[in-house]
Parts: sequence; C-alpha cells; structure tokens
Amino acid sequence: MGFIDRIRESLNLPGALAAAGGSVGLASPWRASSHLEKLTPLVLADVFGTDARIPMDRAGAMQVPALARARGLIVSTIARVPLVARAADGSEVDIPWINSTDTEITPFHRMLWTIDDLFFYGWSLWALERDDDGEVIHAYRVEYGLWNFNDDGVIEIDGVIAADDDVILIPGINDGMLAEANITLSQATRLAAAATRAADNPAAQVELHQTNDAPMTEEQIDRLIRRWTKARRGENGGVAFTTAGIEVKEHGASSEHLLLEGRNASAVDIARHAGIPATMIDATLSGSSLSYQNSSARLVELVTFGLSPLMAAVAAALSNDKLTPPGVVLSFDTTSVIDNLNELLDGVATVDERNETA
Repeated sequence: MGFIDRIRESLNLPGALAAAGGSVGLASPWRASSHLEKLTPLVLADVFGTDARIPMDRAGAMQVPALARARGLIVSTIARVPLVARAADGSEVDIPWINSTDTEITPFHRMLWTIDDLFFYGWSLWALERDDDGEVIHAYRVEYGLWNFNDDGVIEIDGVIAADDDVILIPGINDGMLAEANITLSQATRLAAAATRAADNPAAQVELHQTNDAPMTEEQIDRLIRRWTKARRGENGGVAFTTAGIEVKEHGASSEHLLLEGRNASAVDIARHAGIPATMIDATLSGSSLSYQNSSARLVELVTFGLSPLMAAVAAALSNDKLTPPGVVLSFDTTSVIDNLNELLDGVATVDERNETA
C-alpha cells in the first residue's frame, strides 16, 4: 500500500468507526492514539505546595466545560471561514483542492480538525497528492496519532519517513493548550472535583464528638459514621440523629467563593489562554456582566484577536510554494462570516425583544 493510500484509508470514516467498535470517542472517530499524545504528568508542588501529579491529555481537557466551549467556538468558526487564493494583483485564483476532497472528510472537517490540532498540540500535518505534472490535486489532514518527528527531526507517518514534497507542516502560534494551559486546566479539574464533593456532602469536614465516657466499639463508631454520612447525603430527607453523648462539630465546609468565583476565574483564565473574550464562554470579569450588548464589537474582537492568529498561521503554511503556485497567497475571508454572525445575533436580539413584549 502506498503512502497516499494509507492516508486515504485512515480517512475512511466507516472504516474508522468499525475499527473503533462503532463508538466515537471524545477526540474524532478518525484519530488514533500515539506516543505524541501520552499523558503529561504535571508536578504541582511549587504551585500548590503538594506533590500531586495530575495527568492531562486531550480527552481529560475536554471534560472541562470552559475549555470545551472555547475549543468548539474556535474550531467551528474558523472552519466556516472561506479559504481563498489570490494572485499578486489581487485577483482570485482557482485552486481545486481548497474546496474539494476525494474522501468522506469534507473541506470543513479537514480544516476543523486542523485547527483542533493547533489548539491542543501546536502542530498539524497535511499529506499532498500530486498529478503527473507535480501539481497538488488533493490535500489530506494526517491524523495526529499517525505522525511524529523522529530523532533527526524528520517527519515520519505510520513509521515511514515522508518525502518533503508529500507533506506540508502547519505550525501553530504556540505549543498548544495541553502544554501552555496545563496548570489552569488542572485547577479547573480540582475545582470541579470540589464541587462534586460539596454536592455529595454539603458539610465537608464533620466530627462526631463523644461527650461522655460510655465505651464504644470500633464497629459501633463505624456504624454511627455510616448512618450520619448517609443522612447528610439525603437519606431520610437529610435528617440525622445523635444521642446525648454525641456532639456534632463542623471544622469547615466547601467555600462558596471557591466553588462559584473560583470556577468562574478558572474559566476566565482558560479564555485568556485560548485568546478569546471571556464572555464568549459565559465567563464574567470582575465588574462586568453577561449580556448581548455590544455583541458586534465582541464578535470583531473574537475574530481579530482570538481567531486571526490561528488563521494567519494556517494561511501562511498553505501558501508555501510546494503547495500553491508561486506568487499565490491564501487567506481566510472573514467578512462574510462576520456578516452572517451579525445577522444571527440580530435575530437573537429580535426574538428577545418579542419575548419581553409578550
């Protein structure tokens, strides 16, 4: 099987689903695991005063709601922006592979998962298929789990060294969220765990203090603790019973500030790492509030500061002469997308006004 045939086969969606047992994971159904995606233990001793190690990979990061929201917003919006090719005089140039593929992966999904690679890992790779004249006729995103840099810094795909003309490497604007936002994501995971514990047991630290000298066996003590714990979790309406010899002492409870303000602050930090306005992922900055006011301005801010750097990185890589004709430059046409999103926001505002009138 040839190099391009292996890539094309990896993009066969039904085949990938069958290989996965018909299940679709948190990544994409056509992504494989790889040593590039091993768990990255993070030593937090210097930050939190603890020797805890929190593994963080893409699947774990996607469990953080703010990160999932930021990722979905960025990759889906950029994938909808038309990619256009222009000559030096500004005229558009027709390049067939931009808007077509010969696999079940559409150009939209090809770009979506390319941005996903850059968002999480900071790198993405495309494979190129050429005609007899050496012109590129098809371009495929290579599954992140299929390629790597070998010890010599050369790209290998499925264990085979890739010829320079067969691939185009797309560097991102940083090392990706898994590397650069690892501490923030770990904090978000800890806060979510704290919220879960608080929901299971509103009183986080309780002592059942014995005030008399009546002897109690270990079994009696364990039974008393179990009954109290069950009651605090809602059994019998949350009502518990203590004898005259037992005093309940609370030594601390989950901080409301930690669970509410802390989780919001974590979401704001994730938005900062992602380079998008915090309000776009429903996080609020101190002294501000969520509203649809100035939505057009926030949309422009999203595209200008959050999306444009990633789009510029992709467009610059795809403008390489080994992929496009010399002198031809690719770029994303954001005008139509901004106009469409503004129309959508205007529609939302109109619906809100009608609801308020009703």
